[in-house]
Amino acid sequence: MIILKNLLARSIAFLKNNNIVNSDVSAEVIICHVLKIKKNDLYFHLEKKVTKQKEKAILLLLQRRANREPIDYILKNSEFYNLDLFINRSVLIPRQETELLVDLIIKNLEKENLNKKILLDVCCGSGCIGLALKKRFPDLKIYLSDISKKAISVSKINAKRNNLKVFFKEGDLFAKFSKIKADYIVCNPPYVSEEEYLHLDKDVKDFEPEIALVAKKKGLDFYVRIEKEAYQCLKPQGKIFLEIGHNQKNDIQNIFLNGKWKNSKVYRDYSGKDRFFFVEIE
Repeated sequence: MIILKNLLARSIAFLKNNNIVNSDVSAEVIICHVLKIKKNDLYFHLEKKVTKQKEKAILLLLQRRANREPIDYILKNSEFYNLDLFINRSVLIPRQETELLVDLIIKNLEKENLNKKILLDVCCGSGCIGLALKKRFPDLKIYLSDISKKAISVSKINAKRNNLKVFFKEGDLFAKFSKIKADYIVCNPPYVSEEEYLHLDKDVKDFEPEIALVAKKKGLDFYVRIEKEAYQCLKPQGKIFLEIGHNQKNDIQNIFLNGKWKNSKVYRDYSGKDRFFFVEIE
């Protein structure tokens, strides 16, 4: 058996030697996960012995991290806007920027009477956006949809895990919503261009699902489709909330220049980059 403080030091050094950024954080999280210790309590257990079996389990996870696999996939877990989410490689890892999107949507919806209102979260992935909004607004009827059957399976697990009642549709964008008229649509669609995809970090390109990242027409394909198709299932005065690429502001504003749209706004993320586009229909 090995003393925990020695195992921790070896783990940090191993990840550092493999050029893993914040190697100490990754090592601590992995060790706490295997030993079922709260991260805040780790340094109270440093003199304890770790069994060979647990040490082997930790080393296996450290090797995956050394190969650049994101920690959320290794642990199959992610925290997002007070939600505990199951995550696997069928869905994107929820980003901090998307938490800001939820924040901005909440500020919009807090001003409105949500009784009998309907919101669609299309391209839902893990379900993080729609579930966070359902937790904040229990009276809002929310549908989660995705073209990926595996993604829908993940979002169903997360709804159950967080005790939230939402509805699910498996299909491409609005294909399954012909009989539904919604008050709000939220979408974090694929918006990485095919050229940009070639230059993404290994952590992203080698592990996260390409179908959830890449869009044709220089990353704009889904926004063009949303502009053309959303009216079919959006009520008058309905609102759309979108996450966008940091360099897509002008293109997306041009896409929504059609006279049926009004009150468009662009919001920036924590880095000061244009990241969110909100618009209303006449």
